[in-house]
Formats: sequence, structure tokens, C-alpha cells
Amino acid sequence: MIYEDDDIILEWEASEIPWIKIFTREPFRELTECPDALRGKLWRVYEIVERAMIEYFSPYKINMASFGNYLPRVHIHVMARFENDSFFPEPMWGEKQRDGSYTMPSRAPFEKMVRKRLKAV
Repeated sequence: MIYEDDDIILEWEASEIPWIKIFTREPFRELTECPDALRGKLWRVYEIVERAMIEYFSPYKINMASFGNYLPRVHIHVMARFENDSFFPEPMWGEKQRDGSYTMPSRAPFEKMVRKRLKAV
């Protein structure tokens, strides 16, 4: 768990790359079911996480996904991608391309940065 408040939960996905899932606390099935204010907050949180990932991890690209087929509730995957990760340029759910050589730095400073920025939302 990285962060939680009355509306939003952030947690890490177990992965070789920086990969965060942003959930609405209330288990809405579809984004359109979320109240307008919560939907706006969800996108502001996404933007904070994306910018922090770019600043801290310096990825080649940020990937964003929201499937919800296995977990039918609103959540957004935010993934920092690197040309030397195991799946690039395929999605993380795709076919492995190689044995990756990306080494993730400590997540603690990143988490601290994100929590500080989210407290202002």
C-alpha cells in the first residue's frame, strides 16, 4: 500500500518495472458510475503518479491501462516502461521479448514523493 484516503487507494503491482494500481475505494464497476468529483480526483491522482514516475524513474514511456475483466471495479494501471524491460515494446500482459536488464531503484523515496503530492489533492 502506497497511499489511501476516503476515495482512492494506491498499491504496487508485483513486477520488474514500476507499476502502480489506482483504485476507487468504493467498488464502482464502470468509470461512468463514479460521481463527477471522484472521477475528477481519480484523473488528478493519475496525473500526479505519472509525473512522479517520469521524474523519479526516468522511463522511456508511461503505459496506462484499465481493463477490469478479472477485477470488475474501477482501477487504473500506471506502468513505467523501459526499452530494456522484459516485455518492451509489448504490453506487460504480452509476450516476453527477452530477459530484461532493468533494475528498479528503491521505491521508498518515490512513495514519499507521491504521498506528499497527494496530500494536496
